[in-house]
Amino acid sequence: MAVGFFIAGCFIESLRAELKGLALGIAGVLIIDIIDYLIRGRAFLKLYWDCHKPFAGSEIRLTIAYLLRIEVNGKYLLVKSHRIANTFQPVGGVYKYFNPEAKLVLERMGAITDNKIGNDTITECDLRLNLTDRRNIGKFLKWFFKEEDRECDPWREFYEELIGPGILPAKEFPFMHYRLVGQHFEPIHNDPFFNVETFKYADIYVPKFITARQTDAVNYLASLESSEYIWVTQKEIIQGISYGGHRIAEHSHKIFHNKFLHQ
Repeated sequence: MAVGFFIAGCFIESLRAELKGLALGIAGVLIIDIIDYLIRGRAFLKLYWDCHKPFAGSEIRLTIAYLLRIEVNGKYLLVKSHRIANTFQPVGGVYKYFNPEAKLVLERMGAITDNKIGNDTITECDLRLNLTDRRNIGKFLKWFFKEEDRECDPWREFYEELIGPGILPAKEFPFMHYRLVGQHFEPIHNDPFFNVETFKYADIYVPKFITARQTDAVNYLASLESSEYIWVTQKEIIQGISYGGHRIAEHSHKIFHNKFLHQ
């Protein structure tokens, strides 16, 4: 019987050691995950606090977009805004999600269709949403950065704003290459136009014209004048008005943002 107790004692000690090792392993994995989360999401930590702090409001409006920095000889291409009268802005717009793949996922986290603008076939599935509970902002950003069931490149707006209207020749641009150069977001703030607290995020892309004909077409465009687009300097964009007196949208300065917030 003593031998039996001895064997049982050794088995228990061995089991304890294994359990201890397993617990340490799990704790180590969790610590690594937490550190990785804090490093990857460190730029958003204040945002998360603002969404969870006491007495924070509930609903916020999300505008998740991308902008293209198109430059020729120190001047940048801006196109006429379809929403803001007599104003020019960078090529770009709001990302779209895929329906029905993403719609249910978004609705479960309380991200529903924005009703602040007229909803039609053009704005359908925009990532311009109302988040009914701002505490879910982390869930939304996690979904967004997974790049699943949503647009992940700037081709659609490039086509709609430059190729479709004939500003650039379609035969030379059956495709485009691009490089993500920055990510920009504004802290939650009251949007004076819609009078609602808003979170705005934008990816900044630089198109890569990989054929001589594409480069020539863009260079030729820079030599033309039009009521549909203008070429302006960084100084003009920052000051919000061109030397020719054209109004420049306030958000245009974001194209110069080169910092990455999440990778």
